[in-house]
Amino acid sequence: MDLGGTLSAMPRAAAFPGLPDAWHWSPNPRFNFAAALTGDGKHVLQVNARDTYDEDLVRALLTFARERGSDVVADQRPLFPLLGFHADGRSFDTAAVAAPATHDRHARENPELHDVTYAVFPGWHYEFSGTETLDDARFRFGHPQGLQSAKLDRDPVPYLKMRYANTKTKGGSDGQQRGFTKPEILHRELDLLDGADDSFVEFENFHNRVWRVEWAGDWTLIDDDGRRTIAIADLHAFADAVLTDIPV
Repeated sequence: MDLGGTLSAMPRAAAFPGLPDAWHWSPNPRFNFAAALTGDGKHVLQVNARDTYDEDLVRALLTFARERGSDVVADQRPLFPLLGFHADGRSFDTAAVAAPATHDRHARENPELHDVTYAVFPGWHYEFSGTETLDDARFRFGHPQGLQSAKLDRDPVPYLKMRYANTKTKGGSDGQQRGFTKPEILHRELDLLDGADDSFVEFENFHNRVWRVEWAGDWTLIDDDGRRTIAIADLHAFADAVLTDIPV
């Protein structure tokens, strides 16, 4: 397959400024797409942007991912971070990659192109464990409550899995598996433990470390180091720190 010819033939495609073997196309004002060939010319690195196009950021992403192209192609994980990325004026520290099995870029109109395309987007290292299953990766990449990879001005979405049961509110998660959620949900459920005997909140961060909080007349934090009573304000601060890799 002639990847360069295929990409350059996209509707309204033009050479990407300042980056060889790369193209930009925009089917309408809301969407911008940019893609670059890997160094061997056999794979595609693509950035999709919705409502938030930033040419300098996209150029930095494609350049960084191309420099690591052999690592990208060799990696068998469905979703993984390329650490060390930086872009002027941005706080991102990671270029994330979604493998073809995870995303749907070109899947309908050109399956052959889809099979060699890796989706690239900016992120933060604490959004990825590197141990995501394919189901995890598809949810985080594609779900509206996930990483919103096409929103280039997005806020961080820390890797967070949680399960809980509250005897007072009767709320709780289904089954024994932790599911992805957002920090605001974790903080809400920590507050709601107040006075809820035999209730708990269990949460996991991007290091796959797990903490459990129980109500026993006060908030009790349990981890590999044991158990300790903790004030709710300190518990909120602790949760924020371990989710965003702030030393505690």
